[in-house]
Amino acid sequence: MDRNPRPVHVRLADVTPVDAEIAPTRVRIARIITRAGHQSELTQGVCWMDPGEETNRWSSREHHDPDAGDHWYGPVDETYYIVRGRLQLTWDEGVFDLGPDDTVYLAPGWTYHLKNTGDEPAFFVYNMTPAQE
Repeated sequence: MDRNPRPVHVRLADVTPVDAEIAPTRVRIARIITRAGHQSELTQGVCWMDPGEETNRWSSREHHDPDAGDHWYGPVDETYYIVRGRLQLTWDEGVFDLGPDDTVYLAPGWTYHLKNTGDEPAFFVYNMTPAQE
C-alpha cells in the first residue's frame, strides 16, 4: 500500500451500518475510518446497541485461543467513548459499568463481552489500532 494518507471528513449519515447478524461482535456497527478506505493505522467506528442486546465474546490475545472468545482480533488497543446508554463491559478479571461521557480502554491480551444494561439504546464511538481492514 502506498502510504500517503490525506485528511478526510466523513459524515455518519454517509456510512452504511453493518447489520448485527454479520458484524464481528454481533451488534450493529459502522466502520468510519479504515486502513483500506483511508490508509489509516487505526480503525474508527460507531456502535448501536438496543436494551438487553449483547455482543459475543471477543479476544485481543497475542495468539488465537478458540476457548477465549467467539471472535479474535489479535493484539489491538481499543477505546470506547460512550455517547448515550448504559453498558456493562466484562473482561477476564472484572466488570466496568459505563454510561454517557465515559471512556474505557481495552488493553490487548484479554477477552471481552459487552451488554446494554440500560432501558434505552446505547451509542458509542470506538477506535482500534492497528487498523483491522
